[in-house]
Amino acid sequence: MSFKRALACFLSPLMKPRVYIDDYNGITAHLETLTMAFAIRKAYGHEIALDWRELDALEIKETIQRRVTILTKIGAVRLRHSCDKHTFQTLKGKKIICRSEDGPAEILDPIYLEVAKKVKIKRDVVDKIVRIFNAIQDRPIVGLQIRRGDFSLASEHVYDPTLTEWPAVPLWWYEKVMNALLKNQKELKFFLSASGDPASYAALRRNFDILTLDIPSPYHWKGPGHQSEIHPVADLFALACCPLILATPVSNFSHWAANVLGYPSTTLIPLKGACPDKPLTGILSLYGQRLSVWRKVCRSENSELVKKFDFENPLQSTPSRTDWLETAKASF
Repeated sequence: MSFKRALACFLSPLMKPRVYIDDYNGITAHLETLTMAFAIRKAYGHEIALDWRELDALEIKETIQRRVTILTKIGAVRLRHSCDKHTFQTLKGKKIICRSEDGPAEILDPIYLEVAKKVKIKRDVVDKIVRIFNAIQDRPIVGLQIRRGDFSLASEHVYDPTLTEWPAVPLWWYEKVMNALLKNQKELKFFLSASGDPASYAALRRNFDILTLDIPSPYHWKGPGHQSEIHPVADLFALACCPLILATPVSNFSHWAANVLGYPSTTLIPLKGACPDKPLTGILSLYGQRLSVWRKVCRSENSELVKKFDFENPLQSTPSRTDWLETAKASF
């Protein structure tokens, strides 16, 4: 490191306060926290410092990479979960460790998609995603996001997103909807993005034409709650290339793939009371809405934003859309 760079690194904290986002939970929790960090920067001029392992595959524009150490934590204001307006107004000049995924709508809503566009993946990851989808040419595709691990089944037979904080979706729901979609589009291909024990969704691989990435995850320290065989950054961006997604309601991962990255995607979700004999399913289009809206609608019984899925006349999907990834590719 040159003397000038070393001096700049030393003096930077003295000249400008920092907001740090440390390595906690999964990748989409990190990404959701960025909006609050950029809102603080916009209001008070903070520098944004990231301590994420996923930066091996990501680059976030207008941020720097710095470790969060014991010294970093001394004297830092800690923002967790939701930062209210009063707290936000007290942050000028303060060192901050930010884990806040929510806050005042009037502050966060206007910059939400603007911040998301600062999230770029690196060239080699883009190339691998594009290669996978190019291999199936123009076949229509549907994404599947199956969340296990920290998401659990309150019941094997009836889906109710209000019974547990992180509700998993029963496998039979995916099968019912996938079979309905195949009635109108025999050539349909499914892209699987999943976490948790692969044995728990092995039946889908046997019974359907399923595509997955071949990019192993290097992150084995997060524990079973966030464990995945596939690199989560690559999996997220690949899922976001799918125009129709069978989502896990409430999941940050489904939300970012469908409603934040790339083009808008339509999501299908199980509704409260869905069971094998009556697999109630909703259609959601929430592109540009924040995570808090997604979660609220997913748990709601009577949201006007949810349309009913018709199993006799199901939606049709289209081929994957990867051209938006080229913007990320060209930026390096």
